Amino acid sequence: MQQFILINKTLAIVLICACLTQLADPPAQAQAQPELQWFKGNTHTHSHNRGGDSSPGEVAQWYRDHDYDFLVISDHNYLANIDVLQQEMDRLNQREERKGFLLVPGEEVSNSVTVAERSYTIHVNGIDTTKTVGQLEGDSVQHLMQKTIDAVHDAGGFPHVNHPNFVWSITADDLYSMKRLRHFEIYNGHPKVNVNGGGEVPSLEELWDDLLSRGRVYYGVATDDAHDFKEWGRNRSNPGRGWIVVRARELSRKVLVEAMRAGDFYASTGVVLEDLSMADGALRLNIKQVRATDNNFELYRTEFIGRGGQVLKIDTSLEPTYQFQTGDLYVRAKVASSNGSHAWTQPLFAPGQGRFE
Repeated sequence: MQQFILINKTLAIVLICACLTQLADPPAQAQAQPELQWFKGNTHTHSHNRGGDSSPGEVAQWYRDHDYDFLVISDHNYLANIDVLQQEMDRLNQREERKGFLLVPGEEVSNSVTVAERSYTIHVNGIDTTKTVGQLEGDSVQHLMQKTIDAVHDAGGFPHVNHPNFVWSITADDLYSMKRLRHFEIYNGHPKVNVNGGGEVPSLEELWDDLLSRGRVYYGVATDDAHDFKEWGRNRSNPGRGWIVVRARELSRKVLVEAMRAGDFYASTGVVLEDLSMADGALRLNIKQVRATDNNFELYRTEFIGRGGQVLKIDTSLEPTYQFQTGDLYVRAKVASSNGSHAWTQPLFAPGQGRFE
């Protein structure tokens, strides 16, 4: 009888605990997470503080009015205090009932070094830095670039190397020798930075494939490098030419920067990807088709590119896919639109391949 009473008391306690557990808030990891979204932004542009022709407010409003979600104003050796401007943008968006627009702090750490009477220019963007890095000195291209990269990390941000072919300053070997570098520009909208290479110097895409073929992961960034907001033309450095689209759960500085650091973005000069998947040994895209009229719409050609810049497959559908084959080291996709614009995915390495420095 005593044993029966004890069992029933124990059962009652268990039932009470179970009920209390159901009434309590679920653990944080069990709560529903916001869905992933795509956020369009530019990480390299200038105001009249250092390099541009317009105020930070005018620059920010141009990007907001052209459907960007975030912006890094990266003036030369100058870290702007964006807090007041962010408050102004928030008030403006609320008054006009528009979506949010986020400013992320940044600086284009801009230096040069002379070696054997030849000058080299080293520009490295510091994204989400908390203090100015400013002017630095070095004995060589590699020494100065590594010093800059380290300084950006020390300032709390992450670096991306800008326009490697500007005055033919940075080679693949230079980039490969760097520690703690994962990002560099594979497209820059400035008309004088030699994106397409020349002579024996490779294009920035060829530079990218050289590095990826060495088995190391690098993320490709597209930017405006805009300086000119008041005068427009082919020979002007105008906004709206290159950007990245970041996948994140919300438009907040912490979450967005984490996604950028992790390479969860694609680069573009106009092509829009509605979805992008890297899973099960396959790279899958979903391209948004643009139509001007019923009979006038853009067509797309996707090249899946692997080791040594070799084109592994061409797909002209709106849902191009590449499945890893035996011997593949990595694959990345480049989408070309009939209107001349492009999009680039980040590289997907074969299982067990691809390392970070």
